[in-house]
Amino acid sequence: MRSSSTSRRAANDLARGTALGTHGRYEIVEMINRGGTAVVYRGIDREKGGGEIALKCIDVSSDARVVVPLAAVKREIKYATRLMGGNGSNAGVPGVVRLLNVVNHGEDVLVLVFELAKGVDALDYINQHGGRLDEDEARRLFAQLVEAVRAIHDLGFCHRDVKPENAIVCEDGNLRLIDFGLAKGLESAKTRAVGTPDYMSPELLDKLDRDGKARTEKYDAAACDVWSSGVFLFIMLTGRYPFQDPNRPNNVKATLQNIVKGNVAPLRVDVSDDVRDLLRCMLTPDPRKRITLKQVAKHPWLSGSLGRRKKPSLVDRLKQSFTFRRATTSD
Repeated sequence: MRSSSTSRRAANDLARGTALGTHGRYEIVEMINRGGTAVVYRGIDREKGGGEIALKCIDVSSDARVVVPLAAVKREIKYATRLMGGNGSNAGVPGVVRLLNVVNHGEDVLVLVFELAKGVDALDYINQHGGRLDEDEARRLFAQLVEAVRAIHDLGFCHRDVKPENAIVCEDGNLRLIDFGLAKGLESAKTRAVGTPDYMSPELLDKLDRDGKARTEKYDAAACDVWSSGVFLFIMLTGRYPFQDPNRPNNVKATLQNIVKGNVAPLRVDVSDDVRDLLRCMLTPDPRKRITLKQVAKHPWLSGSLGRRKKPSLVDRLKQSFTFRRATTSD
């Protein structure tokens, strides 16, 4: 068995030009992002004329620095495949990055091949626009987020880690949701304290029962995605986390206490009454009283905004056409 350090190097330090997959179909170009359980690289697909793809490399060895249960990886693959309708078309889910293939690299690294969403994550996008977005732009992106999350729920599962870092604002201006590593069936979600603390709903933080034992009963996972989507919207409008104590921004305990109590930071005075009402309904601590995504979609603030995605420019369409022809002639 290889040592854990060797295994981690295989996942975390793949050099430019490293070939992955059968007959070296995929080639590493550069690292895009390093997370706790995976590393994502930009790569090219040699069988598709050098088309760019994203390669999510996961160390699944038993002695990895962060052990990733194989069952969790299989869940991510299952749900990502379900979003494609089983035939790779991804029809009806334009706001989600597609899974294209799954390959092994050695014995310990599993590689998920995704289409490459060129752009920046939504948090960087917000920072590039002065630290917050105007209400019209926030509404446009939020409508696309709601559509993507609703599509996920309609297929019977939840994301459980909706946040700006897991959404890409692509070069065409449209938002794409990524990273289904924490996805779970709506009817089987039981594990609490799942996701990123600043975006967790109060019920996810309530992980112990009165006897101090871990809760095992099911919870409304769809309502948790509503909450985190509300946090996402708040950040777009303000550039701040809604539950951070401004005097103690790095105090996680204080943040979690504010989440449980529903102590939301005040919005700017120029924010409309409609979006204030929407945020109040989404960030309601009691999941039974929290607005649903179906109700979010019908809220006056979003009225008429759903289903609107920017169309690619003529130049982008020509580039796509050229890439398709090059890929076709290279097979």
